[in-house]
Amino acid sequence: MKLSSLIGPDLVRIGRSYANKDEIMEDLLLEVFRRRRPPLSLEGVRQALAERESLGGTVFPTGIATPHARLEGFDDLLIAVGVPERPVRDGDIAIRAMVLLLTSRTASTLYLNALAAWIRISQDEALFSRILGAPTAPEFVARLRDSGVAVKKELTIDAVMSRVFPTLRPDSTVKNAADLFYKNKTSYLPVLDEEGRLLGELTVLDLFRIGIPDYAEKVGSMRFLKSFGPFDDLLSREDRIPVGSVMKPPPATLEEDSPVIEAILTFARTNRRYIPVLREGRLTGIVSYMDILHKVLRA
Repeated sequence: MKLSSLIGPDLVRIGRSYANKDEIMEDLLLEVFRRRRPPLSLEGVRQALAERESLGGTVFPTGIATPHARLEGFDDLLIAVGVPERPVRDGDIAIRAMVLLLTSRTASTLYLNALAAWIRISQDEALFSRILGAPTAPEFVARLRDSGVAVKKELTIDAVMSRVFPTLRPDSTVKNAADLFYKNKTSYLPVLDEEGRLLGELTVLDLFRIGIPDYAEKVGSMRFLKSFGPFDDLLSREDRIPVGSVMKPPPATLEEDSPVIEAILTFARTNRRYIPVLREGRLTGIVSYMDILHKVLRA
């Protein structure tokens, strides 16, 4: 199913002037009630949107905002789009488009995949700019249709995984790894060859283990060791230890078309935080248990 089939020109607002994000959302919400007359309380929908907005995570650095709400007694999916005359600031992000989504309390696969599809569009700058550059609502829908962006009927990993992430090479050093962990606020890094094939992985805990002396597990307690001694040695050698000598093979991987429930079961069985996602042996994404929380349970 094409994404364009889920939206009509009557719910696309182009070129209006707004002072802030809330004004766009209110305008779109009123248009939904005026055009489609859903069997809902306007104030109840406002409250549901406000509750979801309070959790954060609906404004993306790519310039798209996706306020959304799951609603009791509503068995449909309504999408409204607003493209402001000028981008609206929300903190450090300039919102270039807002996509408002309303659906049932039990989030449907269609809803989650539609949400993911809009985010993917915003990550393709050329496509995003072309669609947003449409002068009229019908042309907006036409350009969206011509893009060929589809919405799957099933919920798979590619709808929730992260597609942009730092990576390491086997000849990277432990210092390179520590710097990437710190700068990207992550605890997981995949190790790839030159063709993007997954060779192994490294976690912050793996770095810690390098600095723990072999006798530590036998002794059982390190309370007697008051200095940072073992880690001083690690810090003095971190720019000479290759990642390839300390990385580990991933105990679990997923394919892009793996169902999300498979990821949930894998997380539960392995107590892992991250799982690499492959396509024909090449790494295309990483899914974390927080991705499942943010993009499925609290989407």
